Amino acid sequence: MNFKFANKEYNVKFWNGEKLSSKIVLDTETTVVPFYMTPELVTIQAYDGSSDVFYISLQNTQRFFEIHHESDFIFHNAPFDLDVLFHNNSFTHTQSSLYDAERIYDTSVLYRLYHLAVAGFIPFKYNLNYITQKLVGETLDKDSDTRVTFEQYLGKPVEDISEEHLIYGAKDVVATYLCYEELMRRIKRLDKDGTLLSHNIQVKGELALLHIHKNGIGFDLKLRDEWMSSMNHHLDIVKHRMACWGWYRGLKGNKQKFESICKDILNIDLPYKYKGDIVEKRGEKWYFLEGNNAGCEAPEGNLSTSREDLEPFSNKSFIKDYLKFIEMEKATTFVRDIESDTVHPRYNSMVNTGRTSCSKPNFQQLPRAGDVRNMFKAKKGNTLIITDYSAIELATLSQVSYNKFGESVMGDKINDGADLHRYYASVLYSKDITDVTKDERQSAKAANFGFPGGLGIDTFIQFARGYSLNLTREEAQQMKDTWFEAFPEMKKYMKDEVGYVYTLTGRKRGNTTYCAEKNTPFQGLAADGAKLALYNLDKAGFKVVGFVHDEIICEVLEQDAEKLVKDMEQIMIDSMKIVVPDVKIGVESQISERYCK
Repeated sequence: MNFKFANKEYNVKFWNGEKLSSKIVLDTETTVVPFYMTPELVTIQAYDGSSDVFYISLQNTQRFFEIHHESDFIFHNAPFDLDVLFHNNSFTHTQSSLYDAERIYDTSVLYRLYHLAVAGFIPFKYNLNYITQKLVGETLDKDSDTRVTFEQYLGKPVEDISEEHLIYGAKDVVATYLCYEELMRRIKRLDKDGTLLSHNIQVKGELALLHIHKNGIGFDLKLRDEWMSSMNHHLDIVKHRMACWGWYRGLKGNKQKFESICKDILNIDLPYKYKGDIVEKRGEKWYFLEGNNAGCEAPEGNLSTSREDLEPFSNKSFIKDYLKFIEMEKATTFVRDIESDTVHPRYNSMVNTGRTSCSKPNFQQLPRAGDVRNMFKAKKGNTLIITDYSAIELATLSQVSYNKFGESVMGDKINDGADLHRYYASVLYSKDITDVTKDERQSAKAANFGFPGGLGIDTFIQFARGYSLNLTREEAQQMKDTWFEAFPEMKKYMKDEVGYVYTLTGRKRGNTTYCAEKNTPFQGLAADGAKLALYNLDKAGFKVVGFVHDEIICEVLEQDAEKLVKDMEQIMIDSMKIVVPDVKIGVESQISERYCK
């Protein structure tokens, strides 16, 4: 049968031993199951850029992959399709052999990397229909019932599949191939290091993150119910006290009421903000006071309700209750809707910096206070190994400095085994490193974690409040000047601003602000090393059940934990060394039945 797509005629055929080219698009149609499960394979479609699209019968899949054992394979969402193929014993390869040989290409990943390079952010949409419209100018029919009704052909010969279904699947592989060709053409103009903007690292990370999602992590429903009962009791008490001020959560006009309480009753001076940026009303118009938009007209602002701005006034009973209420209410959102004793958080492999994000629940932002983290646990007879990298973004910042300038005091100190926070505190307070107090070391953390991202003085003052520091502008400036004295290579690092940035792994982020340009190289490098660690742990057979940026959680049998912890640590170190070869990498581990860090 024939069909037309993108002004070209194509033939749908049933594969019978034909040898395709060296680059083959593959796609699967499957049964419909929850995303954390691997569905059953119904069809496999293959296309190599010719005029023929092939359907491969399930009986012929191993023969197909034997004939094409040296081909590269292109997918849109490779981890899903590969898991389906391996689950159904279709491949003669191992997954890792294909990834390690860099023979897997993913148009979903390529499109995001390209968009990040030219626009400066990861797009919200990157499904196949969307990118086909953007890159090829064609539309795929994803609204019909066809895509979810392949299950009726499970176990049947491909010759029995309807023409409508066959053409539907055939268009997907053709579209994927055309998108791949167009993306490769565009990316090669930007790919200065030949990494296709870090594609191989990202596809490995995507595979590992999908497996973490499928593995899931145990959850204590009984502890959650007891905790929610207690939290709801305390929330009612705080809500009652706040109602005495006339403020009710969710009531129309409560923003104005909050402002009235703060300004007219409590007489406290809070900034007005729009999406986190300080704004000011002049006459009838609002203007930005800081950041890249300083001086520009702004939308209407609201009195800030951020913790950092309210914390200095927490001695006021209303502010204290408001902060407590927001903290408790937010904590409940992480776990109140969980209904199973196994939780499967969804991981997004890439945000603008190259880091990951997480949802349903957001396991990467679980509150430390209370019992929320303690609710996540290993299954009976198992335990968790929780291993995190030590100050990894300072190590990656040092690596960037070595590559860019050939030197790094920060890197030298790390390699000598120094505690960077104690070292900087000794410079800041002009004392011997052995005499630095715990509070002084805590102060140093604010500088070491704040200044590398390019924070200005006012922004740093707000940032430092998270480290229990209330600084004047003079004190903040002194900390910044002393930080540059302690790490002189940072003066050079902070000087240039070109509006885009490349990571050492080759990924480009376009249209950067100053802070994004300074933050992305070291934060993105740490993220890439962590993704390689996730992939290599998964490849080695570890059951990874959680990931929090610089922290990886594996579930193992209780009796094997002490033996496996060293193996896990070594894999994490070796993986990070792939992208950070010149700086010592440290890790710390904890064995616990529950997630307690």
